[in-house]
Amino acid sequence: MNQDFKFTPTATNSALINVPFFEDARSDFAPYYDVRNKTLSDLQQEIIIEMAKLGAGFVIFEEGFFGSKPKRYGYRITFQYGNATGLIRAAGLPIKKTQTDTKLEKIRLQALSNVRDWLKASVTGMVFAPQSDILIPHLLVNPDSDLTIADHIRSRGDIPQLTSGDK
Repeated sequence: MNQDFKFTPTATNSALINVPFFEDARSDFAPYYDVRNKTLSDLQQEIIIEMAKLGAGFVIFEEGFFGSKPKRYGYRITFQYGNATGLIRAAGLPIKKTQTDTKLEKIRLQALSNVRDWLKASVTGMVFAPQSDILIPHLLVNPDSDLTIADHIRSRGDIPQLTSGDK
């Protein structure tokens, strides 16, 4: 009996996820759109704890926004991982209607809640797949830019070439 285990999909899924507006959020695509029991500081601490479990440290949260039309408020989260610097971008949902301080806080809470969950799942992933490493795609190709390994691969279609020696 031939044991050919090559997998061939019978259907392709080329649909991209459409990012909903904050006002249209549903829990199946945008959980935590109504966080009430946490503060921004609470969630930042929880993220730092999860990143430490993954071996990262010196975590810094920079509040801001991505894009312009529509703006997506969120964070640039930088961290150290070994001798490398990493960057996680956390963009909250865009606002369709009037922007308020309450809405902005909920959007930031939502973004941080999701990052915390990704990191918690990554910790579990490392337990059951010991060689997995979720932080590698977030490492910067060059410490003087915001280009991560994942950005580089996505935009150029190739793997960054590593240097040797003191470079």
